[in-house]
Amino acid sequence: MYALSGTWIANPINNDFNTPANWSSNSVPGPLDIATFEGSDITDISISANSGVDTLFLQSGASAYRFTALPGIAMYVFDGGITNLSGVEQNFIAQTDSAGQSGVFVMDLFGGIFGDGVVFTEYGAKFPGINGGAAFFSGDSNAGTASFRNLGGTVSGAAGGLVVFESRCDAGASTIINEGGEVSGAAGGTTIFQIADPSAANATIIANGGSVSGAGGGLISFYNSSQGGDSTLIANGGSNGGGGGAIFFRDSSDGGKAQVEVFGNGSLDVTLSSERSIAVGSIEGDGMVVLAANELTVGANGQSTVFSGLISDATGPGGSIVKTGPGTLTLTRANAYLGGTTVQRGSLVATNSSGSATGTGAVSVTSGTLGGSGIIAGVVTVGTGSGGGAFLAPAHGGNKQLTLSIRGSLTFNSDATYTYTFKAKGNRSKIDKVVANGVTINSGATINLSGTTQGPLTQGTTLTVIKNTAATPITGNFSNLPDGEIVNVNGNNLQASYSGGDGNDLTLAVVP
Repeated sequence: MYALSGTWIANPINNDFNTPANWSSNSVPGPLDIATFEGSDITDISISANSGVDTLFLQSGASAYRFTALPGIAMYVFDGGITNLSGVEQNFIAQTDSAGQSGVFVMDLFGGIFGDGVVFTEYGAKFPGINGGAAFFSGDSNAGTASFRNLGGTVSGAAGGLVVFESRCDAGASTIINEGGEVSGAAGGTTIFQIADPSAANATIIANGGSVSGAGGGLISFYNSSQGGDSTLIANGGSNGGGGGAIFFRDSSDGGKAQVEVFGNGSLDVTLSSERSIAVGSIEGDGMVVLAANELTVGANGQSTVFSGLISDATGPGGSIVKTGPGTLTLTRANAYLGGTTVQRGSLVATNSSGSATGTGAVSVTSGTLGGSGIIAGVVTVGTGSGGGAFLAPAHGGNKQLTLSIRGSLTFNSDATYTYTFKAKGNRSKIDKVVANGVTINSGATINLSGTTQGPLTQGTTLTVIKNTAATPITGNFSNLPDGEIVNVNGNNLQASYSGGDGNDLTLAVVP
């Protein structure tokens, strides 16, 4: 079966992979053969003709090689893949030229990358309208722990280097860096998942921004039914006027549990999703998330993250956010999506000081917790009336006293709980507070008074629990805190009033 399998000899006559005399078999290995590399005087190897092997095998103790697919040349590696047992770094270069040609490595069938220390560099194109050097994975191949660096285009209109995953293959635990374009008008390096359902698996994929004015950033693009898996996807901002890196989910692709990080003018863009609903594991950073009319579900990886960037509809109204998973998503600035926000699990915390953390749409807490010291523009509904575990808690489980401001109305359904945190001493207090423009408390909703007092409190001291800015009074009361009820906290009596403050607030007043 391996009649032409051969070993690269210790003293080859030149550096050409396609010279028969450089092989122990005196023949260039073919698609059914194993090409073995051990120690050699010549380690900078050029692949000068379209070639293919079953396995490219780097033996234990082998030299550190550099394999270059020259411009216009394709090197195929099939079932056995690239196996590196040498213990040293092995480099694979997909080269380009100014005539518009690019070298390509192709991992097909059941092959892929086996062993550590395999490094690919895909050069950017040197000619307008042409793709750069590339590495393709198809069939059931796997990128293993390989590293890839896709360089940006070098002239205006030129594309960058490229790594493509197709069919059933996946990116393994590889690291892929897509650099920005090198000059104005040049595109950055690109990683693509397309055709059937390839997966980013556990890879770390980075799209760096351009570093020159007008240069494009690196790209990470998911097409068809491809999956983000458990990957880490990072889009960094550009510098000196360069474009930001970008992560795109198109067609019916989905982010799965991918950890998404966007910075500066780097972005996550789901505007071309055909499913209208797409998930990622988490979002963080100070970059941009663009929804159009799509729903983005965040939190499946269970991480707690802070997003200080901008979430917007951009190309069309109606985008929405769904928080799921056990972690906490903290939104620290005003956002501009219109389609609303749903908390299904975990915590959503707003800490913005202006605008609205959740855009202009309604906020619904079906399960999980809404909290923070920020501002929310839309109406807020806590609970569904038939579920359980829906909480409004400005301190969101901590011991800090915070005020959450709701510009719209606030409704507590029967399965809702309001967790109110306070500390008091003498006539001084530090309290949680919710401010809302109209409050409805439906039968069955409860309040959890989570507070401490130090010594006797001054009679007449009043703690504001809910500040109702509407002209109408609060409708209803918490089932475990009727109007006029007196609760005792560390020997102090606190009496509830649903017409306290300026007549429309829920307060606790110290009484004898």
